[in-house]
Amino acid sequence: APLAYTAGKPLMSDAEYEELKKQLRQEGSAVTFQGARCSIRTKKMYSDAEVDYLRMITLNFPAALLVLISLFAVDDLTGFEVTSLMELPEPFGIIVVWGFILPAVYVISSAITNLVFKDALVLKAECPSCGTKNFTYFGDILTVAGNKDANVVECPECKSKLRFDADSRMVEVENPEEAVAA
Repeated sequence: APLAYTAGKPLMSDAEYEELKKQLRQEGSAVTFQGARCSIRTKKMYSDAEVDYLRMITLNFPAALLVLISLFAVDDLTGFEVTSLMELPEPFGIIVVWGFILPAVYVISSAITNLVFKDALVLKAECPSCGTKNFTYFGDILTVAGNKDANVVECPECKSKLRFDADSRMVEVENPEEAVAA
């Protein structure tokens, strides 16, 4: 589409193109990733943000640990009945572990995590000013409402104010003049 546009034969309208680009960016497509850049026309510095899956998985760790400790406690209180299910003859023990126990641990720990962290999203992006990785969290924690649209984060290296946009997956330097001076 960009090549056809520059050749003077656009395949879609500007609004359709922007919507497609936004949808692809939200799905994590590498096609839309452009890195840190600046606009001469708007005099803004910005970069692409992407989902930090490692930190998103880390949010599940406390709940998974809690569920596994509970499973071991139930196993101990019942006289190791759960362990005896896992030690059944060859195909049945594997079916119990992979078909029942692990999916149950996953579902219960995900439910607990979703109760604590509602609509969780962790984004990471390079600071357009200095290239340092920055992270931000979108969503609620228990009953405390958090930002769901935009967060402002200070870069620890150059002290620029970075505005993360959860919808467009972009990070922009709020005051580029101050960032360049820093």
